[in-house]
Amino acid sequence: MKKKRRKKKKKSPWKRLFFLIAFTLLFTIVTGPFILLYGPFNNAKKIYVGSAMNTLSHQYLATAFLSQDKINEILSSSDDSTDNMPANASVVNVNKKADDSIERYDFEGKRFKGYMLVINDPHRVKVAYTGSLNKQGETTSQMAEKNDAVAAINGGAFIDQSSTVSSSGNGGTPTGLIMSDGKIIFSDLKSNSTKSVCMAITEDGTLLAGEYSINDLKNKHTVEALSFGPVLVSGGKAIPLSGKNASQGMAPRTAIGQRADGSIVMVVTDGRSILDGMGATMNELQKIMLNEGKCVTAINLDGGKSATMYLNGEIINTLSNGLGERSIVSSIIVK
Repeated sequence: MKKKRRKKKKKSPWKRLFFLIAFTLLFTIVTGPFILLYGPFNNAKKIYVGSAMNTLSHQYLATAFLSQDKINEILSSSDDSTDNMPANASVVNVNKKADDSIERYDFEGKRFKGYMLVINDPHRVKVAYTGSLNKQGETTSQMAEKNDAVAAINGGAFIDQSSTVSSSGNGGTPTGLIMSDGKIIFSDLKSNSTKSVCMAITEDGTLLAGEYSINDLKNKHTVEALSFGPVLVSGGKAIPLSGKNASQGMAPRTAIGQRADGSIVMVVTDGRSILDGMGATMNELQKIMLNEGKCVTAINLDGGKSATMYLNGEIINTLSNGLGERSIVSSIIVK
């Protein structure tokens, strides 16, 4: 008897396609970071590492592949092609009055959405702070509401006493300087010669941005101040960003500035979102303050999970913190 030959089953072309796609994805996931971080893609490398290290909970995206020395080398590199990157922001909602002397502008960039308030009277802008300093922070909206403020953005530097990377911490421990209503609320500046990069507002409503000691601020009749940076705009010109200041990657951002007519400009951009984009680079924020904000002076404030804009009783930006508003130590309010 003749043996019957078994017919070989042909593999479905759909199965082959599925396995090919799965293999390609797996290969890309495994090798992608190595190609990016050890290849010649300097600009993309700096954005990737800066974006990862600018977070509390996702630094492993860089530290899993790079030594700390290599991370520092990438972040401190002075060759940053993002200096020539356009902000790609266009105003989409113009001249929305919040009240008689506050205007709201919404704008979009390539990888972020942003919100801008223009406060025509600079004397309305004050520094607020948590009522439990060194113990517990408060949210931007809590500080706004307890001070009967119309608008607010998050403010300056603090140490987050979080014990785990998954927690936002208590947000109540300040660093640098906090001055409100002409009084020094907190300072860790060790002498009158010690300086801190800060934003400050003088009695006549002038916004200062730069390195100042307590004596410097007193001599300029400062009434409001808090520490953060870097300075983005001075004398109507962009301050060159280099090293870590230029390599913080894409993230939610907060900034404050002043126009030549004295109006105060507050900006918050969204980020770390699949729907709304990863956020703005420091260079893009600088260009927003110059181009959209028309600022002659501007400085970066705390960003990331802290980035919050409050207006007329509600948060108008999309928070990147999945737990809601972050507890922080200080904010800038509009009375």
